Amino acid sequence: MRQVIEEILQGKFNVDNGSLDFSCPRIELSLHADTACEGFFLVYGPKGQVTEGHIVSSDLRMECVTEIFSGSQDEILYRFDARGMEVGEEVRGSFHVISNHGEYYLPFTVSIVPEVIDSSLGSIKNLFHFTNLAKSCWEEAVKLFYSREFKEVFTGNDRQHYAAYKGLSAVPGNEHNMEEFLLEINKKKAVEYIPEEKEIKIEDPLETTRYALVVNRNGWGYTRLKIAVEGEFLQVKEDVVSDSAFLGNIYRVYYYVQHEKLHAGNNYGAILLMQEHETIRIPVTVVRHPAGRKLLGLQREKKRLTVEVMAYYQAFRLKKIGTKTWLTETNKLLGRMAEIDDKDIAVKLFTAQMLLTEERYNEGRWLIEKQKEQVEMRKDTDPALWCYYLYLTTLYGKDDPYVDEVAAVVAGVYERNRGNWRIAWLLLYLSEEYVKSPSRKWVLLEELFGHHCTSPVIYIEAWNIIRANPAMLMKLDLFEQQILHYAVRNDLLKEDVIRQIVYLAQHQRGYSDSLYKILAGCYEKMPDNEILQAICTLLIKGNCRGEKYFAWYRAGVEENLRITRLYEYYMMSISLEYDGPLPKMVLMYFAYQSDLHYEITAYLYAYVYRHREELPDVYVNYTAAMERFVLEQIKRGRVNKDLAYLYRHIISLPMIDEESAQALAALLFVREIRVDSDKLREVILSYPYRTDQKSYPITGGRALVPVYDSNCKILLGDGEGNRYTVSMDYRVETLLSPVRLALMISPFVRNHLGYAIYMCYEYQTTFVIQEDNADLFALLAQSERIEEDTRRTIRRMLVDFYYEKDRMRELDDYLLSLHPEEVQPRDRKEIVRCMVNRGMYEEAYEWVCRYGPYSMDAKTLLKLCSRLLDFQEIEDDPLMKGVLFYVLQKGKYDDNVLHYLVRYFNGSIKEMRDVWKTAEAFGVDTYGLCERMIVQMLYTGAHVGEKIEIFRSYNRSGGNERLRAAFLSQCCYDYAIGEQITESYVFESVLQLYLEQVPLHLVCKIAFLRYYAENRQDQTELVKKACIAFLKDLLSEQIVLPLYKEYQGYLPQMDAYLDKTMVEYRAASGSRAVIHYVIQSEGGTEEDYRKEEMRDMFGGICVKEFVLFFGERLQYYITEETAGGEQLTKSGTINKSDIGQENFESRFSMLNDIMIGKTLQDYDTVDSLLQEYYRQDYMVNEIFMPLR
Repeated sequence: MRQVIEEILQGKFNVDNGSLDFSCPRIELSLHADTACEGFFLVYGPKGQVTEGHIVSSDLRMECVTEIFSGSQDEILYRFDARGMEVGEEVRGSFHVISNHGEYYLPFTVSIVPEVIDSSLGSIKNLFHFTNLAKSCWEEAVKLFYSREFKEVFTGNDRQHYAAYKGLSAVPGNEHNMEEFLLEINKKKAVEYIPEEKEIKIEDPLETTRYALVVNRNGWGYTRLKIAVEGEFLQVKEDVVSDSAFLGNIYRVYYYVQHEKLHAGNNYGAILLMQEHETIRIPVTVVRHPAGRKLLGLQREKKRLTVEVMAYYQAFRLKKIGTKTWLTETNKLLGRMAEIDDKDIAVKLFTAQMLLTEERYNEGRWLIEKQKEQVEMRKDTDPALWCYYLYLTTLYGKDDPYVDEVAAVVAGVYERNRGNWRIAWLLLYLSEEYVKSPSRKWVLLEELFGHHCTSPVIYIEAWNIIRANPAMLMKLDLFEQQILHYAVRNDLLKEDVIRQIVYLAQHQRGYSDSLYKILAGCYEKMPDNEILQAICTLLIKGNCRGEKYFAWYRAGVEENLRITRLYEYYMMSISLEYDGPLPKMVLMYFAYQSDLHYEITAYLYAYVYRHREELPDVYVNYTAAMERFVLEQIKRGRVNKDLAYLYRHIISLPMIDEESAQALAALLFVREIRVDSDKLREVILSYPYRTDQKSYPITGGRALVPVYDSNCKILLGDGEGNRYTVSMDYRVETLLSPVRLALMISPFVRNHLGYAIYMCYEYQTTFVIQEDNADLFALLAQSERIEEDTRRTIRRMLVDFYYEKDRMRELDDYLLSLHPEEVQPRDRKEIVRCMVNRGMYEEAYEWVCRYGPYSMDAKTLLKLCSRLLDFQEIEDDPLMKGVLFYVLQKGKYDDNVLHYLVRYFNGSIKEMRDVWKTAEAFGVDTYGLCERMIVQMLYTGAHVGEKIEIFRSYNRSGGNERLRAAFLSQCCYDYAIGEQITESYVFESVLQLYLEQVPLHLVCKIAFLRYYAENRQDQTELVKKACIAFLKDLLSEQIVLPLYKEYQGYLPQMDAYLDKTMVEYRAASGSRAVIHYVIQSEGGTEEDYRKEEMRDMFGGICVKEFVLFFGERLQYYITEETAGGEQLTKSGTINKSDIGQENFESRFSMLNDIMIGKTLQDYDTVDSLLQEYYRQDYMVNEIFMPLR
């Protein structure tokens, strides 16, 4: 830039030689907070001319990446940094373009706008807009729902749904979770699937056939329907259906009935339509009628009749019906069976037996004998039927040898078919050894049981043996238990048998559930303490606990039975929901020892505490144990309803230490979540201000979860990514009311985030820091599990709290721990103010460096920067200059600020002028600033109204003579050539340089002479001396100017211009001025214009000299000739009609006077002047000779 000094001194003045253009008149940007934007604009310079310059921004946030430009076109890159700004802020500034073609201001406006979520429906500004998008384009809405910017929607009333959104959006891409969110915010109803058929019945499909079930969809939204079948004969085409499968709101479920997998009769199955929270079951019945449909029905009827025959027989043998009834009903059944199948030999034989029982021997015998041939034919294939035939033949008129013979034959058949209970049963009534020996009979029956025989016939025979002689019951193995179980089921037990059972049970080593049921049956039949003791003893052997057995233990306790560990099993089996009285003996027993599970112990202790007024002696014995138990459970981290009751009532301040308080802090807020659906696997907690989400497993339909704040959202998960807030039912029970205990443990709790959340959010009605929770707020502020926006708010609150409470040491430590990005933008100025007030200047300046000074208090910035300048030597720092100039613009400054700016500041000439004015008024030496300003004004051609005052200040301090000469040369050029008004101080300074013998440019001399030609009254002797010197210099350069007439008498040479009429014209640079003129004398004319080029004396000042006499008139016009052609620019007329204008003597004046006398007809004067003219002409010719 300083090269302009030499250029001006060499005559290359700053003239209006073109201006810069820009690719845009202004720059307008819209950014999101904490982002950056880059862009560019173009600078166009005049063609054919050298263009150069540099650019600075009025705002530190707008960085000029391209600071210097040159050439006829250049690209200027810029970058705006919106870090630390907030939505709604607007920055207005400008790029200051400082060039050799002037200074320019390109304004820019930057607006910080909220993040707008665009969609096919327009901007999504709230959840109502989002719902409309989901309804019109589900896929686009899903993509938006899981996008980073969607959280910006949660403002105003929609903020209440943010916690639910966080929890439901944690599984990216899950469409069900977005559906659940829309249900959560009540923007839609759940999609319903309605099958048109509630039940399907198909008869006799001939082959594998396809059928369709029409399903109607009611509603819009997430569509994912799983389809499954029950029954291997059913098959569906698709097992999962999405939205695209529905035509409108209708979908046809195509299913196949596979013919080859059908059996005869009814085939039962179902089609299942499964959603996440509901399953619709449509029963399907496929009936396949076989070819022998009638025969099949008869066979089934026959089986049913057989079962009924057996039932009547059993009732008869158990003496529940009489013989007559048995015979009557059985004969009816046999008659029906004979109608169904008149060829059934077994039915005929059974009918014959009934006849013999009725003592109708002839008929019975005849019917038996009639079947002999057919039976014999089948004796190898159906040995049981053959043996039955033989047995019947012994019932009529046969002697004992025949019976023995038949018995031997049947025994032989049984040997070949061991395990056939029908043959063995016949043998029991044929063989003498079984008839007379109950023990042998028992052995055979036990053998049959070992062959998996479970026929009631066998049970009846065995029971009859026991009933006849209970002593036959000598052990309680599986066979015996099965028989006794049969007896219990049919209400056959008798006292003597029961006594035997109890006796054996008391000596039984292990536990048998079957034996338990037998004993229970015995007790029901005959309530007795001996039986009760046997039952309780057996249950304890089997470690049987639970509500199922509680009644037995309770009965045992009430009967004061002496059974080891009876009281323990009583308590281990009691329901924790049982609200009846506990026996005092039980309470006294556990007052001294207890190894019960902690849940049972808690129930017991809670009972004792609730009834402490009714049982004071018991309560006293329990007190110490309860306190120990409560502390132990707290340290183990356990809680349930009873423990919560104990914690609430038993814990006192002396029991609390740091360990127990820390453990209790995690238990105070536990709630029990109960669910009904077995598909749910976890409970998820989502807080609006926490970054993490906690998951807790669901076991047995329940989960224990800590809920620290009512703003917490509870979600249920199925373990497959699907989450629920409203479509799955759950119940919440608060176990503890934490208010009292939370205060009690407060002095001991350290670094427990959940406790801090409760005390800061839930415990108090307002979110305010107080003496007793300041440390908890500090914990929240430093925890990464709290969202940054919340932490920023708390940090500002902590600073204010420490400051207001005069806790300066904590304030200092906390301020030093903070980083600028950890505080809300609107709060940073207060943090910086506190830092400055606490003397943390370097730390505060780092904050200012990070985000700029624009949101800061100017007074604070002044104090900060002034102290920094006091304590350290800061060289030319762009940021410091920007901050200090910002402070100055706000009207805040001191000596340090002004000295620094004067020393280093560079900007537009107007900005520098503002700094100069303030510094001058403050008495600061502005020499360096003035010099930079003068150079910049010379370089750019841009000026301010105070430029002469700036130069005066610079000149006073003895500025550089070449710079002074250059500045004055430019000012003189502007005055002499540019015809600008100039202050007299410029010419006073020119005179000063002249007196200092500083070389002056020719234009200074021209301007000086012109000024004093116009202001002759201001001429002093020194001025006249300078004028004479300047005139000589101009004459030596053969420069002729009209102003010479004003300097008559200063030099003899000036007289030569007295008789001249001069036409002066200012020609444009690079053009020729040509004058076209004609001189008209009085009484004569000259019609042809003459054409002469006017002489360019300096800088486009063109002059043409004429000699005009009285009465002559000069008429002229001037054209400018350039490469582009000739153009008329000026015209005029000069009349020589003045009388007495010249006050000097010359040949020209004498001739002019002669012409005036002639015109006035003053001939005497004319004669006198002519004589004088000739006399002088003679003398000149005689005295002066031409120079050779």
